[in-house]
Amino acid sequence: MTKCLARIVFISVVGLSIPIQASAQIGADSYAKNCAVCHGREARGGQGPSLVTAAYAHGVDDASVTRMVRDGFTDGGMPAFGGTLTEAQIAGVIAFLKQKRAEAPPSTRQVSPMAYQPLGVPKGVVKTELHDFRVETVAKVGEPYSFAFLPDGRILITEIAGNLRVVEKGKTKLEPVLDAPSGNGLGLRGGGGRSLLDVVVDPDYRSNGWIYLVTCQGEKNAQGQLSGKARINRGRLKDGRWVDNEIVLEFPIEVTTALRMAFDAKRFLYIGTSYPDPAFVPPAELMKTPPQVLASPVGKILRMTAEGKVPPDNPFVNTTGAFPYVFALGIRAPLGLTADAKGELWEAENGPRGGDELNHIKSGRNYGWPLITWGHRYDAQPVPAHPEPEGSEAETMEQPVAGWSPSPAFSGMAFYDGKAFPKWKGSFFIGSMKQMDLFRMVLDGDRLVVQEVVLHGVDRLRDVRVGPDGLVYVLTANGVLLRMVPVR
Repeated sequence: MTKCLARIVFISVVGLSIPIQASAQIGADSYAKNCAVCHGREARGGQGPSLVTAAYAHGVDDASVTRMVRDGFTDGGMPAFGGTLTEAQIAGVIAFLKQKRAEAPPSTRQVSPMAYQPLGVPKGVVKTELHDFRVETVAKVGEPYSFAFLPDGRILITEIAGNLRVVEKGKTKLEPVLDAPSGNGLGLRGGGGRSLLDVVVDPDYRSNGWIYLVTCQGEKNAQGQLSGKARINRGRLKDGRWVDNEIVLEFPIEVTTALRMAFDAKRFLYIGTSYPDPAFVPPAELMKTPPQVLASPVGKILRMTAEGKVPPDNPFVNTTGAFPYVFALGIRAPLGLTADAKGELWEAENGPRGGDELNHIKSGRNYGWPLITWGHRYDAQPVPAHPEPEGSEAETMEQPVAGWSPSPAFSGMAFYDGKAFPKWKGSFFIGSMKQMDLFRMVLDGDRLVVQEVVLHGVDRLRDVRVGPDGLVYVLTANGVLLRMVPVR
């Protein structure tokens, strides 16, 4: 709604005077016109809170919620909509929310206590080995996944519920980008079923205006079984609206995790796909799982042209039965993906119960998952970290450049090539979710020589990017965009 419908609760619609099916349709239209701007198209949150959770602050019965929408309340910024919506429309919104809550996975509906205690944004000067800086808050959005910069300084932020937001001159526009691809990942595994994930800007944006978005879609077959599909979309922004949309590539997925994109120096586009732990698969059968099967796009790094075509030099393009976009295989959860100054690709990967990795991604290489790992499978079956004796299939698989156990739970990743922090030039920055730290890392070839925590315990860090101003920006899982500004 025009202001956040803060802390609205989901309630039962039993006893409403109009039929549930009809009122839900009325509610869908009313919600889209009045509420989606704050709470997301799927009611899962945006600038306002999610409306499909069980966190009810103002009463759970029909009468209480009707009164809340009609009369508003002052303590949470909820305006009155009695002059905008009829009683039937308000009842319809309630029915619509019930429908959306029924569709949401249990993990989305349940309210669990925070399992961590972030320290918050540091006050004053943060001192590090090479540069001192202050941390400033740039913007606040709903639960996000990624962000990217336009050359003119505007910032694009994706919300997992399906909204694409624009931050301009430090202010988040109230209306999300109209007609932007949003997906519908409800019910899919991974993060409660994310709908909108990564965003990147074409290296030639100034001349072509292309922006790339990853969306996830849940689809049911005739037997009612749910499967997932990812799409790489590209389009342009014009007067606050998404135009010229094209589907660059579409492929099946098993979880709405990772799906990070990156361009290299030659304008090839990469995307990482995840494969969760192979529960109930005995070690002898692991070579048959999707990350090790070339026909599957799952558990891979995929490579394509900016238009979605198969590059002729992809490593498996002439292999019978292989998915031709496969660039590297044996990948678990590539939550960070970036190119360095030479255009070479690097990946930060989440491991199972330990075993987070930093990998130098090279054409045709097999990075071992789920056959080799420094972590531990969740079903407690043993999996070796080291390759098997000479001559085995695992013996040729890649070990990580560096590994971490216990896991920091790596997230977004960026390579620093800016001017604001000259002594950081050539460093990698990697965020972490569980550890809530921002790492700076320096490599000498394929050897990690420096690891420094430059931000500690701020919050769960979802993504990190370097802005056109040379500042380092981080995005928290709670939707706060921060930037690090040098102290001279």
